Amino acid sequence: MVTSVRPTPVRLKKGLRGWLTALPFILPGLVLVTAFVLYPLLFTVRIALSDYQIVQGKITFLGLDNFRKVLSGGSRFWYAYRNNFLYALVTVPFILLGGMLFAYLINGLKKGQSIFRVGFYLPVITSWVIVSLVFQYMFNNSNRGLINYILVDVLHILDDYVPWLLREWSGNAAIWLMGIWKNLGWAMLIYLAALQGIPKDRYEAAELDGAGLWAKFWHITIPSLRPTTFYVMVNMIIGSFNVFIQVMMLTGGNPNGKTSTLQYLLYDKAFNQFQFGEASAIGMISAVTIVVLTVVLNRVFRLDNVDQEG
Repeated sequence: MVTSVRPTPVRLKKGLRGWLTALPFILPGLVLVTAFVLYPLLFTVRIALSDYQIVQGKITFLGLDNFRKVLSGGSRFWYAYRNNFLYALVTVPFILLGGMLFAYLINGLKKGQSIFRVGFYLPVITSWVIVSLVFQYMFNNSNRGLINYILVDVLHILDDYVPWLLREWSGNAAIWLMGIWKNLGWAMLIYLAALQGIPKDRYEAAELDGAGLWAKFWHITIPSLRPTTFYVMVNMIIGSFNVFIQVMMLTGGNPNGKTSTLQYLLYDKAFNQFQFGEASAIGMISAVTIVVLTVVLNRVFRLDNVDQEG
């Protein structure tokens, strides 16, 4: 028979005193989280289930009608949803492999590591707007575009200028290339920090057993970087569902929404059409998708088992 042990008055007083001591330090954080995280989240859920008339300040409960309108409102939503997944499928592998490769190469340098770190990280700290203007110049639809100028006027490979940003797949490709170039340096820096944290005695023990460069990389480096890969992958997937400035600056979702993304569609619904309920529903769908993908990735990487083994 199991008997429950009731806390004594002395223990209760000590626990209460501890909470009261910590409260002044915890309270500001709780207030900020409530004001800037919990309240906006709950209000977004409320708007997603309502008809929100912002001018009149009226909120009328509609249930799941906004979700039905979004999901059955034509091809624009599904193009946007598809493009977010395509952005992740194309950019994330390049960012992971490129970041890991460049980090591995830089980590092996005896001199000049700081120069390469700064060089690779410069695109990360550059404004998305500035980078968008650079890519807009590169993929410009006329002879002012760098790519068109090289292909038509210099190399004479093409006879006419290509409207890269007005076509579905070339427009999406420009957005993908921009995402890879912008985020590669961040992944490299994270991997570089992880590589420098791997104990050197593991590599020395492997060398004593006759392991070569590839064997050490495959059996020591890759397994040691698994939590880092999970961290980078989750962050890049979250970023894949927050693609907005690239679309607005490069393609505007054209042609006919085929280069749009969920965030751009959300912006269009909220601030051009003033359909705040549908915009909130799109935001909720995006958030749920990110949570599901994160849970699936956690199962695939089995990080809980890694933590227990470590």
